Amino acid sequence: MTTQQIIRLGFTHADIRRIRSCCVRRLSRGVYSVRHVCAVEDHRRLWASIDEGTHSEFTEHGDIRDEIAELDAAVMARCEVRFQIQGQQERRAESDAAAGSTASIRTSSASPPPEVFSHITAALIHGLPIAYPVTHQVEVVRPGVNRRFKSIHVRGVTIPKHHRQEARGTEVTTLERTLIDVARTYNPDISISMLDNALRRGLTTREKILATLAQCLETRNTKRVRLALDLADARRESPAESIAAVRFFQHGFVGFVPQVEFDATSLRAKVRVDFCHRATRLIVEIDGIGKLYLGSGVPREELERERRREQWLRDQGWRVIRISWKELFKESKFEEIRRVLVGTK
Repeated sequence: MTTQQIIRLGFTHADIRRIRSCCVRRLSRGVYSVRHVCAVEDHRRLWASIDEGTHSEFTEHGDIRDEIAELDAAVMARCEVRFQIQGQQERRAESDAAAGSTASIRTSSASPPPEVFSHITAALIHGLPIAYPVTHQVEVVRPGVNRRFKSIHVRGVTIPKHHRQEARGTEVTTLERTLIDVARTYNPDISISMLDNALRRGLTTREKILATLAQCLETRNTKRVRLALDLADARRESPAESIAAVRFFQHGFVGFVPQVEFDATSLRAKVRVDFCHRATRLIVEIDGIGKLYLGSGVPREELERERRREQWLRDQGWRVIRISWKELFKESKFEEIRRVLVGTK
């Protein structure tokens, strides 16, 4: 909701300040979201759509996913605001055209500067995964402007017209340009997980991304973009697996093949593993966000299936190393992997 929408429901500016400590979250200047249904009857007008089932409450996981969801909500809110502004501008333009050119010039000078959603913000709009929070700001491009505000990061990069598209009533960088911008700006953990996801879902190809890269006016960190493309692999199925692959590269590990499948006759099923190193008979399994370690509510039957699956691998002579989400950012597990790789050479 915008401030004006909340006021039209009968609230004052003072009310808005109070409800921010209860059931409303400020996403950016003049934009709010309802977090949950509260016990205050006077607030019903705010969360009526949740109570009626038209909208749903935020799902809180108690981990990094909550920060990403909050940024996503801020992005969607700004998209809505820009859509409303665009609609107002179009209506004014029609009115001004009928009234004469002087009014048209006045309206044009009062219009907010054009902006294009980019980087992590564009990735969220395109539905790409964010491995972990790297910014709390909505990211946009405006020609000739480089500024950071509390909730918005404005970049002055020039985006060619063919690197932009319309989405949610506003402009956003194309999927390929978004992947390139993220790879230029953020760690490979972030960019490669997006590339893996986009390639796996068939949203784009390496050839399209390279063609877009060749058209970019910006040349900063081009080597980082090419490295991210070289490391990307459509077989990887989650951001956690992508981060693990980046760690393998950073530690100099080679020979790990993602998503290898075994025919386990005794289990009457196929066993698929995250990473397989055949030369050392080593399996690496990644327990990512929401899989086992962060209270995702995995049923006991699923845990038992995992136990039987892992025991079958060990019975076949494979060594299994499991890496939790937190361990992806520590050295201990990768030193264990190094000892296995070196010890069998």
